[in-house]
Amino acid sequence: MQYNRIVLNEPHASIEGLYDNQLSFWEIDDKFVNDIVLKWTDWHTDYLFHGCRKKCVRTVRFPYSRFIVDAERLWNDPLEKQGQGILYQHMEGYVRSIPADRVDSLLNLWHSHQDKLRYNLCENALLLDCHSFPSHMSDVDICIGFNQDWSKPCKTTIETAVNLFEENGYKVGINDPYSNSETPECPFYYQSMMLEINKKAYMEESTLRIKRDLKYSMSIRDVVTKLIVLLSAEK
Repeated sequence: MQYNRIVLNEPHASIEGLYDNQLSFWEIDDKFVNDIVLKWTDWHTDYLFHGCRKKCVRTVRFPYSRFIVDAERLWNDPLEKQGQGILYQHMEGYVRSIPADRVDSLLNLWHSHQDKLRYNLCENALLLDCHSFPSHMSDVDICIGFNQDWSKPCKTTIETAVNLFEENGYKVGINDPYSNSETPECPFYYQSMMLEINKKAYMEESTLRIKRDLKYSMSIRDVVTKLIVLLSAEK
């Protein structure tokens, strides 16, 4: 299947705001940065997913760290019980105390991201949820995730993605180790698919540098670019 528009959703690619006393409210030390922020930020998605220059490809990038606002969490997310809903308050022993008068302004950042996604989506669009994950989570190189509902990509789209990555030597997991994909409510039909890329497949996790000596026949960026071209209806 080919799509009239492909919207790249990048909710976890930034580290901005962590030292802003109107946004953060974390007591940040070196351990917090090294063991949490560096590990759970989606590094280099602006490089990995931006190889295609077609006009039908649009990007919605959340400008702040997920530790300020997780723009992809659901409203009333089940992870609220763990203190990791839209506004994280507990993370691996660290506690965040958000003043009551700052909660609404932070939640408005979540609403703004959702609104931007809706604005860029259209009928017969594909929302491509762009993520990476730490290598200790799985030996899978590429995780393709989707919902089991109206937003699930058609069989052809899923098979195109799986085959393209596997042909270039990447190990693919379907909804493993992560599942589901972002689906803001819209008055029209579109599809949504998540690509979670294992950081070991494209970067050195200790230095955050992009790898140049790849064991794969094509780099992740090149495969993702080819996938977007194949899925795009734009000639």
